[in-house]
Amino acid sequence: MRNLIKSLASIAVLAAALVSPAQADLVLDLTPGGTATPCGGCSGGVTYGWSFTVRDAITIDGLGMWDAGADGLGQPSVQIGLWSSAGALLASTTVTNGSTQIASANLAGEWLFESIANLTLAAGDYRIGAVFTSATPLAQVGSPYTTIAGVALTGGVQSTTTGLADPTAQFNFPIFGPTMRLANTVPEPASVVLVGMALLAVGAAGRRRNR
Repeated sequence: MRNLIKSLASIAVLAAALVSPAQADLVLDLTPGGTATPCGGCSGGVTYGWSFTVRDAITIDGLGMWDAGADGLGQPSVQIGLWSSAGALLASTTVTNGSTQIASANLAGEWLFESIANLTLAAGDYRIGAVFTSATPLAQVGSPYTTIAGVALTGGVQSTTTGLADPTAQFNFPIFGPTMRLANTVPEPASVVLVGMALLAVGAAGRRRNR
């Protein structure tokens, strides 16, 4: 009986692990290549980034900034914004050197993330941008990238004014820059059932032992 209880308890632990939220995915991540470069035309702080199309609705819960060299942004903070194609500011945050670190497939740096309230992006066009100065943070220019299924990068964008502003003007190439994080996924129903069955079995075994 003792061995049975141990086995059932092990099943419960395994099932609980299956239910734990999956690690959130980056909507866009960088892959090896490209060059970390100061933004030459960003005197006074200009919003640079990229435009993209969402084909199937996604929900995000964080905005992040590329930290080239994984040694800090070179300034205390960086503002990031996300806009609809109509120019509505959907979300914004400020990333600092103390923000949450998330690894990248490009080992030449990492992402620094701040959480936002869950935001669902319906199918459509959007723009994301971050404020760059003339020297910092370093932009990853010409870097290869990957996106999740259902999201396609459509080009580089920049603002026509300084500060955090909708980057409506087309740019020759995307500036990385900012990215987004998918919200944690809901546990699969099958995993929830597995946990429930395992816990019921453990409870039943315990009752039989106490008789």
